[in-house]
Amino acid sequence: MDAVVASNNAKWVYESPINSDVEAKLRDGQVIIDTAAGVLGKDDPRPIQHDSLFPLFSVTKGVTAGMVHWLADKGKLKLDENVANFWPEFGRNGKEQIKVNHILNHTSGLHNALAGISEEDPTLFCDFDECIKRIAMVSPETKPGCEQFYHYLSIGSLCGGMIEHASGKKFQDVLEEAFIRPLNIEGELYIGIPPGVESRLATISLDTNKASRIGQHAERPERKRSGTASIPVPSLLTLNLISTFISLSNTLSVRRAILPAFNLHASARALACYYAALVDEIIRIQFYKMGILRIKATDGNVIGFRHSGLGGSTGYCDINNRFAISVTLNLASSGALTGEIIRFICSELDLPVPKDYAESRDFTGNPKIN
Repeated sequence: MDAVVASNNAKWVYESPINSDVEAKLRDGQVIIDTAAGVLGKDDPRPIQHDSLFPLFSVTKGVTAGMVHWLADKGKLKLDENVANFWPEFGRNGKEQIKVNHILNHTSGLHNALAGISEEDPTLFCDFDECIKRIAMVSPETKPGCEQFYHYLSIGSLCGGMIEHASGKKFQDVLEEAFIRPLNIEGELYIGIPPGVESRLATISLDTNKASRIGQHAERPERKRSGTASIPVPSLLTLNLISTFISLSNTLSVRRAILPAFNLHASARALACYYAALVDEIIRIQFYKMGILRIKATDGNVIGFRHSGLGGSTGYCDINNRFAISVTLNLASSGALTGEIIRFICSELDLPVPKDYAESRDFTGNPKIN
């Protein structure tokens, strides 16, 4: 399922001839593609609808980071201030000097925080409040601000704690206030689903045709890049772990939990609306200042920001062209189909192709942090 949305501000368009109906809609700030295809799951033959809710894994991080930036825009926190200023319990055990931007740019040293929580009790990672309490007690492994390691899971609890303590409100209330109500996407975007939406849930399954290649790839250490430095990423995603993780993510107990790193359930059009809204100039400046979630075109120029998830789902916006797109899948694979869709649409609209989608990408789908 995919949806494409353009920004609602057309004043930036250069006055040149319009070559097609599609281009006219793009310039007018309209939805230009909203397509659904397939079924809700391998054991659920009902057709996917435009409001079907897909588990989007690490795509969640892009929304959670957006909430932190929204709070910064509202003056509830500063990107360069110590987290302990508004979250006193966090300021202990070597974390006193960790700043908001250390967490957002993966240099806090807390990349493995809570890594063993599921070994102690498999249900603990679904307890949002307990995870926040525990992350306030851990110690960083590296000096804050010095070394960059991708905070694969810990960034959810870190950002979740910052959001609640800086705002004085519950995480989901901030999500509602910041994005869901203003964008009129009620009922189509959740981090932790409420009762009553179960009939719209897509079920994730693993593309077994790719299983052998996925397993071989997942067992190799991965590295993401930031500028000229590479960022080590936890090499924990073996094929067996991926299969177990996907099965677990389909359970209602996990779907209902607040997991700000990987529990987003959304329709493609709601996710596209979110990224279209972030084209706003103020948010643009903050995301660029932070240096996270940036996406480059094949010519190397930074064109916007995004976050992808395990199995191929993604959302991004092209700031210069006021364009946003999301692709949501429930057959987890290498992301090749996502790349095909994005390359085709960008070609048809004469838009730059993000470098990550210029050719086939790896299974994990996690962002290259540039």
